[in-house]
Amino acid sequence: MAWNKALLICSLVATVSTNPLDVDCTHRQDFQTVRGCCSLPTLRFEQFRKNCGRYMPTGAPKVSPCLYECIFNETKILVNSIPDPINTRAMLEKLLGNNLDFLEAYLDGVINCTDTVQEMIRNRRPRHIGVTDYCSPVALFYGICSQKYVFNNCPSSSWSGTESCEMARLENLHCPSARASRGAGAALRNPVISSNKT
Repeated sequence: MAWNKALLICSLVATVSTNPLDVDCTHRQDFQTVRGCCSLPTLRFEQFRKNCGRYMPTGAPKVSPCLYECIFNETKILVNSIPDPINTRAMLEKLLGNNLDFLEAYLDGVINCTDTVQEMIRNRRPRHIGVTDYCSPVALFYGICSQKYVFNNCPSSSWSGTESCEMARLENLHCPSARASRGAGAALRNPVISSNKT
């Protein structure tokens, strides 16, 4: 049974990879369907509480541009608007601990997201005035982009490999709307820096 499933997935991947037109780009992916495809690690957010705690409200985890900007500023990720690999790795080591598989995936994601982030900034919609408007969205966009990159490059030990997950990944790689935010796959509600209550 597992062998037949593996053959089906390999056949699906081979078919769609050689002919991306077979991928259905007309429907939106269901968050509930793809959320379990890649078993993402719990990020150790508390590592940044000392200097960024004012952006970590108690209760339900919330994401804000100010929190991302604070963490990026504290770790000096961006040098001349480009992610510094050494500083990025240091930040991710704090967030991920010893999870080396995901460390490399997230690092590649952040480093490869610069063009996509610039495109996201150009296509940004005006927002209502609020407290987060005083913070730059750049770090948050890096988080969104790299999270999507990690979905598409999820370590095999953490990838479910179901037919729906394989199809979601192929859609992310071949459909223009998914490629627009690069890496694609996980919903925007699952950004790279998420809350972790310890």
